[in-house]
Amino acid sequence: MTDKAGKERTRGRPREFDRDRALRDALRVFWSQGYLNTTMAQLCEAMGIKSPSLYCAFGCKADLFLEALEYYREAYWREAFARFMAEPDIRAATANLFRETARILLLPDAPCGCLTVYTALTLPASETRVLNAISVLRRDTKKMFRAKLMAALKDGQLPVTANIPAIAGALTNFFEGLTLQARDDLCLAELTEIAALGARLLPEKA
Repeated sequence: MTDKAGKERTRGRPREFDRDRALRDALRVFWSQGYLNTTMAQLCEAMGIKSPSLYCAFGCKADLFLEALEYYREAYWREAFARFMAEPDIRAATANLFRETARILLLPDAPCGCLTVYTALTLPASETRVLNAISVLRRDTKKMFRAKLMAALKDGQLPVTANIPAIAGALTNFFEGLTLQARDDLCLAELTEIAALGARLLPEKA
């Protein structure tokens, strides 16, 4: 027997699309235009989705941006951060992470610079929802550095006098600084040389 209601549901269902690809296309627009200057019309054109389908699939511009931001974090940084936490030597872990950061920031398939940092610097205080989400991601990065530093301190890799909160803050600032340097048309070799200085923020064991 034919399910008439099922036919109607199928007939009204929007055309399937690659969600990850759509998010990558949205990321490129947000990167190049900035969140405030990006319009839904530009997003529809870049993603190849008509306006009703975009709203149905992703919601408003803020909803889409936040999902794209989560995709960006997962696709570009999850494995790099996991390798950082897995490496037992704090200095090797830090040097490797910043070296990989330089590579990620200059990948040919993505615009330069970190979307999280760039957006945080350009949004007005009135955009509380997006700013709050970005703030959480930035705090997570600092927590990651702090957890790694605490483990290194317990292992005797850092001096007992090491100011862990201050060092975690310095590493976070250096990481975010690399993302801004990447927008200045530096080549990979130049950004890698800068990244190599990051491990020097760690205090030497007495």
